[in-house]
Amino acid sequence: MIDIMAYNFTIKKAGKKFTLKKYNQINYFNYASKNKVVGNKGKSENKKDNFLKSLIRARQNVFDIISCNINNVPDFYGNPQLPKFLTLTFKENITDSSTANLEFTNFNKRLSYHLYKTNKNVLKYICIPEFQKRGAIHFHVLYFNMPYVDFKEIENIWGNGFIFIESVKDNIEDYAKYVAKYINKENSKGEDNFDIYVDKNMLNQKRYFCSRGLHRPVVLKLAIDNDTYEMITSYLKSFHIDNYTYENEFIGKVEENSYEIKSKEVIKILFLTIKNIMKDMHLIYNHPLKLDYEKIKEYFKMKDLCDWLNPTKEVAPW
Repeated sequence: MIDIMAYNFTIKKAGKKFTLKKYNQINYFNYASKNKVVGNKGKSENKKDNFLKSLIRARQNVFDIISCNINNVPDFYGNPQLPKFLTLTFKENITDSSTANLEFTNFNKRLSYHLYKTNKNVLKYICIPEFQKRGAIHFHVLYFNMPYVDFKEIENIWGNGFIFIESVKDNIEDYAKYVAKYINKENSKGEDNFDIYVDKNMLNQKRYFCSRGLHRPVVLKLAIDNDTYEMITSYLKSFHIDNYTYENEFIGKVEENSYEIKSKEVIKILFLTIKNIMKDMHLIYNHPLKLDYEKIKEYFKMKDLCDWLNPTKEVAPW
């Protein structure tokens, strides 16, 4: 019997990668919270620790966004394109991030017009700005749907300084790791990023930014019992790639398992299983009831889950 006003299990889908987290304590949905306390950003005594934690979160977000969009975003004409990784630099020592960001925005518009004769940006990307102590700003950009463009043409369209085109192995994880490495304790020159962000008064600034319309990871939160969790992980055993456990004072002990699932049928069955659990939770979450998972356990014991899930009539949101 599980309390449906809370969750102890989450599943995140980012591209073909699925991450399952099982909490050893109950986390309650914040449906009716009042008088939420909001701290003063940047006023904490533990600025450096918070900065380093924000880097970890940003790296994970970048990793998830890349996993969702690599080889999954067509160009303006609907054609698939291989991802391209560029570094854009300024020959003048532009130190103002607003000025630099405007130049980057205008560059994407000019490049879009050069490629497709459209006045709006149609290129999909994720960009990580890099700052140096002398004030210089670089942009490291992964384009998801940019077709081939000659190096000299890109340099002329940029018009602000040197550009570098960098090759990355044709592997989603390699792309994600390569791009995320620019969100680090130190910049590419070995200078401390925390000191730079403090000097430029940018501790609250995001470490990356994206174009509009990118695919985002899907996160679902559920309340399940241990037997149901074991059945889900057992069903996905052949797709397992990683496992680790961590613990802190706020959420207790967490077991995290990662899977790479390429089979559309398996993804459909997994999603529909989760969807049926959530459907029951949503039907009764306003009432002081508890959900019995004995019936769901029987479903996992069935030889053909599709008999119950009826996937032909359901469409997964991913």
